[in-house]
Amino acid sequence: MAMNPMQKKARTSFLLGMFLTLIIASIIIGFLILQISKMKEEQNAIVYYAVYVLNTDVKSGDSLQGKLVKQDVRAEHVPNNAIRNENYATYMTENATAKIELRKGTVATTDMINTEGKQLTSDVRMQEYNMLVLPSQLEEGEHIDVRLRMPTGEDYIVLSKKLVEQTNSSTVWMKVSEEEMLIMSNAIVEAYMIDGSLLYATIYADAGMQGGASKTYIPSDNVRNLMQNNANIVPEAYAGLQEIYSKGIAGHRGIISSAIQGNQEKAIPNVQTKTKEESEKMQSARQQYVDGLSTY
Repeated sequence: MAMNPMQKKARTSFLLGMFLTLIIASIIIGFLILQISKMKEEQNAIVYYAVYVLNTDVKSGDSLQGKLVKQDVRAEHVPNNAIRNENYATYMTENATAKIELRKGTVATTDMINTEGKQLTSDVRMQEYNMLVLPSQLEEGEHIDVRLRMPTGEDYIVLSKKLVEQTNSSTVWMKVSEEEMLIMSNAIVEAYMIDGSLLYATIYADAGMQGGASKTYIPSDNVRNLMQNNANIVPEAYAGLQEIYSKGIAGHRGIISSAIQGNQEKAIPNVQTKTKEESEKMQSARQQYVDGLSTY
């Protein structure tokens, strides 16, 4: 049956439309294939480096032990001084700390890490002190100097840049060496013996960037002699004490001795009273701790 002109025209229009649709679809498909191919090429061209990043937030002065994890990061996001396998052991020592506050996910770099400090020696112990006047805003993880202020205005540094392992309203826990323990004990007794003296702590403003202060407190000759004959004192520690004596500040010892002489009548009773108070505080804290354990 012959088609009339209208039917023929409609059929021709339909076929033309189909043809144009196929052409447009082919162009779109070709474009998409080209884009996908281009994206694959770009993906293949991206270079990743294996570096170490922070797995948690850290404060300035915090230890970095256990806080770095290896991760593949795009090359354009990796600084030239990033911590990688080849320099990890050099910078991630036992005493590695953060120089600045860092956020989780930050790529660790060599200029962020402080590797200074002493390795723990066999004479280091965790010690608690409850006779120090503590800063009102002291928190765990901060670094402090322990200082002895005399009623005449002299102010001596007894311990320098000690990490606060734990703290509460009245007590601080720190790791101290045998040398530091003896010097601290001497300072505590003398603080008890001298009316108007103050044994207190000060916080470092930016522990990661600030070095430790030089110790200026000189213990008594009795402590010095005890240290000399103490097998637990490492030679480096005693040499450090001798260096303090050699700096010409040994005259400070005379100031402390004079202050003690001026308080002889009260000195021994004060020591006895303060030592008893210190012991009672420790016993009370211990009982609270034990009671807390029994609730679990």
